[in-house]
Amino acid sequence: MCTSVIVILIILYEWPKMKKNPKKDKVAFLTLLLTGLVLAMFNLPQMAGPTQWMVTLFRPFGEFMEK
Repeated sequence: MCTSVIVILIILYEWPKMKKNPKKDKVAFLTLLLTGLVLAMFNLPQMAGPTQWMVTLFRPFGEFMEK
């Protein structure tokens, strides 16, 4: 929740400065922020390792494919 608020505040603060930049820069800015937001939601320090991360990430897809 706090991470989402921080990302929104960063966008609100930086977006007026980004208006004069090309579309490519705006897309890169938003992509990096959203990637950081998604990674923050996984609670990576508490996960066992890369294998466990892959299991956690792809479990919903496996359940969807079984149906």
